[in-house]
Amino acid sequence: MRGIDMNKILFTLSLLVWALAINAQTNNRPYWISNLPSAPEKSMYYYRVTQGEEMDYDKAYAKAFARAIMESSWKLGLEVNTSDDLQTIENGVHNNIKIADSKMTLPLNKVCEYTERRTETRGVRVYILWQVAKYGNVLPNFDEFTKCE
Repeated sequence: MRGIDMNKILFTLSLLVWALAINAQTNNRPYWISNLPSAPEKSMYYYRVTQGEEMDYDKAYAKAFARAIMESSWKLGLEVNTSDDLQTIENGVHNNIKIADSKMTLPLNKVCEYTERRTETRGVRVYILWQVAKYGNVLPNFDEFTKCE
């Protein structure tokens, strides 16, 4: 009987420590990950957060960058390269991605980045805050953003 009680106590303590670790990790994240900043009124851009999770930083960054391109292009109704496949875009991140209509440009401005180690997967998760043009072929006057903490 005593062994069962001790196992329950150890299990409960283990769950508590795990929950506290997850909570501490979540509470240390910058506010912009879950609360997008507002762009100034009448601005020609908006804010977007993308994330990528992989076993190393470069692959996680490429995934977050590819998601920013895909999501922004979809919003404008554009195709990226010949397909909207995330893997194709990730592979092209280092090879100058071009939007299908070569006359269309879609400005993105990387504002902030936050990286966390994932203990449960031994990988890396990268969050990136972007300023994204609301319209293609328009280079917005991106405002300086310094509140990355």
